[in-house]
Amino acid sequence: MHFGLLLLLANASSGKSDSELWKEEMRLGEIAEDLGYDSVWVPEHHFDRPYCVSPDPLQALTYLAARTSRIRLGTGAIILPWWQGQNDPLRLAERISMLDALSDGRLLLGIGRGLARDEYERFGVSMDESRERFTESARMILDGLEKGYIEHDGKYFRQARADIFPKPERGFRDRLFNIAMSPASTLAAADFGGTMMCFNYQYEIEQQADQFNTWRARYREKQGTEPPPPVLLDFAYCHEDPDVADKTMRHHLAPFFSAMVDHYEFDGQHFGRSKGYESYQEGADLLRDAGREAGFEKFYGLQWNGAPEQMIEQMRRRIELIGDFQQMLLVSFGGMPLETVQASLRLIAEEVIPEVNRIAESARA
Repeated sequence: MHFGLLLLLANASSGKSDSELWKEEMRLGEIAEDLGYDSVWVPEHHFDRPYCVSPDPLQALTYLAARTSRIRLGTGAIILPWWQGQNDPLRLAERISMLDALSDGRLLLGIGRGLARDEYERFGVSMDESRERFTESARMILDGLEKGYIEHDGKYFRQARADIFPKPERGFRDRLFNIAMSPASTLAAADFGGTMMCFNYQYEIEQQADQFNTWRARYREKQGTEPPPPVLLDFAYCHEDPDVADKTMRHHLAPFFSAMVDHYEFDGQHFGRSKGYESYQEGADLLRDAGREAGFEKFYGLQWNGAPEQMIEQMRRRIELIGDFQQMLLVSFGGMPLETVQASLRLIAEEVIPEVNRIAESARA
């Protein structure tokens, strides 16, 4: 079973400077390789330090490529509608190809369309255009990385034929990941042939399993082959003492939850008026009616944490319901000290993952 680490850069409440925060998060990427994790991912977010300060995942991963030798490197994700310049798809394709060459083919390409209204407004892009912009840009980049050149005449982008250098040694169709948090994005991920990535923010595991099954069915229909294991992303913390695990997780997850709700305006009323985001309005209404305290309790209950034996049992149930999937961990958040994060990462690697792998292997048999 694949276990990865997403460096969300969500530890601004630690009081550290941006430089210190980045250095600590990059160190976690190196530690993840040492502990045997399979991949490390960096997202794209702008303008909101309490939530996440990660404007350029490709640049961050280039640093990690030079500091590591084995671990896969993933963009989690590049938000394509925010790259709106006429040449941006071409420039992104060049940068993707360059990082893949420098990392000896270790790059995993995650793409998404974003959700925060503030980020769209500051970039001067309408959320109503996000789906069209995402689709057009994604097809340009993916086709270009397959063919070695981009030539395009579309609604938002026009590009005279231009070769991509470094020349892509192979495309990304078999290592493409799509963030999919809405019904439309779930289908779009399958249409692109992308592995579905889903944050465990809102739904019980039974509903997540249904969403993955919808993607799997669509993938088989559109791609004519069996889909790869989807990706589930959780906040995770492990400690030998379950009471300490609960107390520590709550203490650090609560400020992050508040920053997340503020960033995305998850209790707002604008989603229903934004083309392509209407499905988020129901969740926003529920959170607004229930209040943030109740919303946090539900959010906390969805995450992967506890003593090793508790986390193993949680994962056993997930495997029973979801089947084969990949697990991504968000482990540094809400001012959690680096040494606390490291201890949790090590405990998961040494006591949880080996047993989970045995469970997953038995389930496949």
